[in-house]
Amino acid sequence: MKKITTIILISFLLLASNVFSQDSKFHALMVYNFTKLIDWPDKNGNFSIHILGNSGITKELKDFTEGRKAGGLQNIVVEKVTEESIRKCHILIISSSDNNRLASVLSKIKGQNVLIVTEKAGMTGKGAGIAFFSKGGAWKYQYNEGNITAMGLKMSSDFKQLGEAK
Repeated sequence: MKKITTIILISFLLLASNVFSQDSKFHALMVYNFTKLIDWPDKNGNFSIHILGNSGITKELKDFTEGRKAGGLQNIVVEKVTEESIRKCHILIISSSDNNRLASVLSKIKGQNVLIVTEKAGMTGKGAGIAFFSKGGAWKYQYNEGNITAMGLKMSSDFKQLGEAK
């Protein structure tokens, strides 16, 4: 675990050294790291990441995850979806323009093991597992442990150290 933490911290520093017109690159890196720091009960087939709405993360995440595996086991498939086309996935990213759909999305995925990630601060208080936010010019993530465990997911201690609990 120390090796993973070191790699993640080095990744943070490398990305933080760039001017953040690269917000989407940072978010993509973090979402990829979530695949290593959170445990999903279903380890069969592909690891699906869906993106709801228009977000710069779509291209960045596809590029970043190409040829990589979630947890070292599953091929990662990134797909842009509409609310109507949401189906079984591991991570669902809701763009900042579609945060008003969170309640509806939560009712659609009820009973599934899905990590909900939003691009807007404060959404962990409304049911999301993770929300990105900017603090002091640096990107961070806030997490709601209750929301994440309610989805049947387990967080590593490294995940908790790198984020801010709600």
